[in-house]
Amino acid sequence: MNHTMTLTIQRVEGALIRALGLIERRGFAVTSIDASADEAAQQMKLTIQVCSPGRSVDVLARQIEKLFDVRSVAHVRTNEPAVQLEESMAC
Repeated sequence: MNHTMTLTIQRVEGALIRALGLIERRGFAVTSIDASADEAAQQMKLTIQVCSPGRSVDVLARQIEKLFDVRSVAHVRTNEPAVQLEESMAC
């Protein structure tokens, strides 16, 4: 099943690799990535499509949210509005 997630991450060394590594370690295959940078805020907005049969993408979203440089995660559901998770509180 294909899922679309939108992530906002800080533009720091290793942030993108940590997010993508977590997605793959949890058994999801990344099928598409679209990235745009906000130079003023030093952040990147990523739209990632993942595929995995039988795995919960909501659990994946909560795990990604816990990464240090992740500011927000949204799982875009088909025929439903986006579900916005709280900003990460990691220090």
